[in-house]
Amino acid sequence: MGVLTELLKKAPLGMLVLIFLLCGDAYAHKKKNHKDIKCIPEDQLTQEQLRNQKFWNHWHRLTKNQQNCLILELEKKNEMIKTIGEAAQCPKIPFNHRSSANTSLFLKTDVKSKKLKAIKKNDNLLFISEASKGWGYVSIRTGNKCIEGYILSKFIVQKDEVDTTKKVGPELISIIEPKWKKINKLIIIDAEGTVSITGAVQEGKIDQILINEEEEQINSDNSFIYLLFVPKTGAEVRIAGNKNGKKVKELIFKVQVGN
Repeated sequence: MGVLTELLKKAPLGMLVLIFLLCGDAYAHKKKNHKDIKCIPEDQLTQEQLRNQKFWNHWHRLTKNQQNCLILELEKKNEMIKTIGEAAQCPKIPFNHRSSANTSLFLKTDVKSKKLKAIKKNDNLLFISEASKGWGYVSIRTGNKCIEGYILSKFIVQKDEVDTTKKVGPELISIIEPKWKKINKLIIIDAEGTVSITGAVQEGKIDQILINEEEEQINSDNSFIYLLFVPKTGAEVRIAGNKNGKKVKELIFKVQVGN
C-alpha cells in the first residue's frame, strides 16, 4: 500500500485507522448479495502483484487491491459516521482527477438512479475504483464535506491530462506501445514478463474494446491499456472492436521473446 500510505502521511487522526487496516487482512462488512472485500498488506503481496502495482501506480491508477483497501476505509468511516452522527469530513488526500464534462454523481451505476450532486466540468474528483462497466466510484467535495457515489467513467480524467484525442490514422485500432517488429503482426520484447500494451481506437468508430475476451476501458482520449504476461514461449493477443454491439474490427498479433 506504498502509494496510499504516502498519500495519507498528513491525514487527520481519524484517517490513521487506514494504517491499522493495512497491517493485516481486512474485510468489508457483510451485506446481502455482497461479497467480502479483501485488503492484502503490501508486505504480503507476491512479486507479480508488486510489479502489477508498480505499473498501475506509474500511470496514476490504483490496483484492485489498493482500491479494496481504500473502499474498506471509506466503509469503516461511513459506519463510524452513522454511529456518532457526524458529517463526513474530506480526507487530506490529493484529488488528482477531474470531470471532463458537466455530469452528475449517481447513487447507483444507473443514470436513472438518484442524482446525489451535479458535477461541473473540471470539478475535482478522488477516483477510488472502477465500479462496473462504464462506471467509476469517486468522492467529491461539497464545502468541507465529501460525498461518495458513481460517475460515468468516460468523464473521469487525470488533472494533468489535456483533452486531446489520440490519432490512429486510417486504422480503426492502432497499437502505440510497444513498437511493431512487423506491423499488426508481431511485437518483440527483450525478456519474459509483464508488458503493457497501449493502443487507441478511431474517434466515433468503436465504443467497446475486447482484448483476449476481456473488456477494457476506452479512455476519454480514445486510448486503452492492456497488461499482458508473456512467457518464454510467447503469447497471442486478440483485440476486437465493437460499435453498438457489432464487431467492426479485429486485430490479432503475437508477442514473442528475443530477437
